[in-house]
Amino acid sequence: MDKQLRDQLVRFINGRVCLLGIGNRYHHDDAVGSYLAEALENRPEYDVIDAGLIPEDYVETAAKTYPDTILMVDATDFGGEPGEVRLLYPEHVALSGVSTHAGSLRILAEYMHARTHARIALLAVQPADTSDGKGLSAPVSKTLDDLLDSLPDICDHTITVRRH
Repeated sequence: MDKQLRDQLVRFINGRVCLLGIGNRYHHDDAVGSYLAEALENRPEYDVIDAGLIPEDYVETAAKTYPDTILMVDATDFGGEPGEVRLLYPEHVALSGVSTHAGSLRILAEYMHARTHARIALLAVQPADTSDGKGLSAPVSKTLDDLLDSLPDICDHTITVRRH
């Protein structure tokens, strides 16, 4: 993880963290959020929710974790290099969204904030391949490994695992 992103995450993450992994495991890189959530589910740093394809169905599950910070993780086409990661705030995500999913992540984030009063951001991973099929591309797989190495060090909060 590059220093700039790490510094952004350190400044953003505060208090109890809920990580909301978003993704479709049948569209290659689109699964990165779900894979990250699955890999972190036994770590003590987060409340982890693998929201899969329908993150809006997990607003109440997230609210029950009483988060101070919600970090959504999703494959997001922001025009970057495959595997590149950006921390995007709801006000910077277009109303139509840039996620590979149908719903607007901005509207979801605004609703989650209204429900939880938590700070919310999207950890966006630029996909290389979202065609039908399983498995991550090499650059997104490397990014997943980097996130798994870095995120636990950035947070030190107690979690309870929630599954869909």
